[in-house]
Amino acid sequence: MKTSRNFYKFFIRIAASAAAAFLLCWLVMKYSPYPQLNQFLSRPNSIRYYDRNGYLLQITPLEQGLRRERLGEIPKYVKDIFVFSEDRRFFTHSGVDSLSLFRALFQNTAQGRRVSGASTITMQLARLIADNSSPVKDQSFFQKIKEAVNAFRLEARFSKDEILELYLNSLPFGYNTEGTASAAKTFFASELSALSPSQVFVLAVIPRRPSLYNPVENPDLCIAAAAELHRRFINNKKFISSWSLFKQMDERDFHFAVSSAKRFAYPFEFPHLIRSINNLFLSSGSYPSEIHLSVDLALQHFLENKIAGAAAQYYSSRLTNGAAIVIENETGEILAWVGSADFFNAQAAGQIDGVLALNQSGSSMKPFLYAMALEHGFKPADVIADILMTFGESELYIPRNFNERFNGPVLFRAALASSLNIPAVYLLYRLGVRNYANLLLSLGFDSIENSANDAGLGLSLGNAPVSLLELVRAFSVFPRDGLYLPLTWQKTDEKPEKEERRIYSKDTARIICSFLSDPGARTIAFGRGRNFITEYPAIFKTGTANQYQSIVALGATKRYTAGVWMGNFTGETVIGRTGSSVPAAIARETLDFLENAGGNANMNFPEPENWVTKRVCAVSGMMPHEACLSVINEFVQPEETGVFCTWHRIADGKSVTVFPAEYQSWFTSVQRQGYLDFSSRPLEIINPRSGFVYLSGPGIGSGEIPAEVTGGEGDILHVTHNGSSFRINRPFVFYLPRIRGINTLHVQNGDEENTVTFTVE
Repeated sequence: MKTSRNFYKFFIRIAASAAAAFLLCWLVMKYSPYPQLNQFLSRPNSIRYYDRNGYLLQITPLEQGLRRERLGEIPKYVKDIFVFSEDRRFFTHSGVDSLSLFRALFQNTAQGRRVSGASTITMQLARLIADNSSPVKDQSFFQKIKEAVNAFRLEARFSKDEILELYLNSLPFGYNTEGTASAAKTFFASELSALSPSQVFVLAVIPRRPSLYNPVENPDLCIAAAAELHRRFINNKKFISSWSLFKQMDERDFHFAVSSAKRFAYPFEFPHLIRSINNLFLSSGSYPSEIHLSVDLALQHFLENKIAGAAAQYYSSRLTNGAAIVIENETGEILAWVGSADFFNAQAAGQIDGVLALNQSGSSMKPFLYAMALEHGFKPADVIADILMTFGESELYIPRNFNERFNGPVLFRAALASSLNIPAVYLLYRLGVRNYANLLLSLGFDSIENSANDAGLGLSLGNAPVSLLELVRAFSVFPRDGLYLPLTWQKTDEKPEKEERRIYSKDTARIICSFLSDPGARTIAFGRGRNFITEYPAIFKTGTANQYQSIVALGATKRYTAGVWMGNFTGETVIGRTGSSVPAAIARETLDFLENAGGNANMNFPEPENWVTKRVCAVSGMMPHEACLSVINEFVQPEETGVFCTWHRIADGKSVTVFPAEYQSWFTSVQRQGYLDFSSRPLEIINPRSGFVYLSGPGIGSGEIPAEVTGGEGDILHVTHNGSSFRINRPFVFYLPRIRGINTLHVQNGDEENTVTFTVE
């Protein structure tokens, strides 16, 4: 009895020790460090991209063009066929199949060579994990032992279904293809779930020897191997649920399956946009299996053809590239994204993304400045002088219009719509460079944060490089009633609740839309160009920079905003002046494409709420009277009584224009109709200004310094320059000798006098 009890205790100790050892072994297998597995699980996978209508855009290639898709729902009959083909006892062993191991050992020993393998699906997965972490493939005995150990580790960490899913999503099929989902595409141009059972049998034999059993290149061998696998499957009857599905198949099914095989032509749409999105996933380490973008493939093809055609047409002018982006204003969804004229054109640097590349934008930035001016007290009926102006002190800045002409007094509306440079620089001078830079940052122009100060007053003319993406996003603020909305490349079923923020008041945005949609206001600079004529309300703004190396056109309706850039990425100057008409035409045609497809209902830009339209003098912006021969409609505030025009009067039965004194140099530069009211402003030295620095020397600046004085009540000006005095009559325009050192200029007119100091070096 005592012996029996001792034996029982001994047995209990042995069982407990075995259980403890097993538990310890399991814990080691489950929780011991397995860095290769972590690396394997964090591998990127190919992502399927679809457009807003469900068209496949890309299955993104990985390193060296490899496709590896991750599929969570793999059909059961696919799993059954692959399990039978590779490891029919997969669901009963714990990672290593002892029966297969002994059978292989016996067969290989008997034949004196390797005729049978014993690798289970779990061991094969362990080998794939090891091969992924090291390019060296060691098939030694010790490597097999290591595979077996790692197979136990995998079985301790994952369920059978998880292991099988990892295996089927990672199995190499050759031809830059891994995983059953990608293999179905590569060899049958089909989804895995759409394959027939016979096609799956064909697919299952390919991993054994991909070059030998390729159904496209070696159909007969593939048919024989697939039919043999099917025969063994039917005779086994192990997978009873799939057995009944496959028992009626014969060799004809495999002939048909192989005849349906064809290499899939992987689409490669939206290369620049999808590359940018993939980079986001690369940095986060998270890779979805598919993404439905907000883009429209038909619109994309339309734009690609337009830009490629324009680049080909103007190739001889070195206008070799182009880019475009189109968005929907209400949602901020990106509808099209063309990064270059030809992604694969290395000579033209086609893989550079022109939507994101930084380029000087020229006058396309001006609407943001004019809107800021309206927010700070300027009014639509204000007059801005388009005359020769000099800004700065030691470093002079003398802006010029693109046509090298001065237009004298210009109404606020026409100054923007006709894209005049001098009024824009004047506005920025009044508003402040830093204030304007802060506004641009709030509009999403992050690229100017470090360049705004260097650009100085040139910031008003788009001298600071920005991206086309930033331009379009900011320009859409105007048809959106002054609200900034971040852009998105994801399709949304409902209007998104996003971080909208107000940049301009509703009225300011609506007034800018009125300016930029007014064909009459553009005539000073552009005439009545057909590129801005549409059958629906639309706003346009163009810009050129860097000797026409960078040409931008922005266009928008109430529903859409489009931006087009053309130029080159190589930094070469464009030959000839193609002007902004090329991208402007593409922008207009893009809006035509969208609006004609969507109908023209409710497309008008709304009127400002706190302004009314009244007649004003087209020259002075004041209330017109009988002497004002040209009047226009302009926005004024309801409570504003206004002043009757002081620039026009009736003399000898005719209308006469009397210009303020500040227009002296413009008025006297050519013969003009009218008069100057010299006494309309105090005596002022226009040029030179205090602090100016001039250079002197052979070939630098040995000529005289131009001087101009305006205002004053008398017609004679007393001038003293470095102690030398003389007198001149109106207009007060004269020249001074370049005398090195500090110069003093003193002028006197009646009781008024003024003094400036400048330097000649």
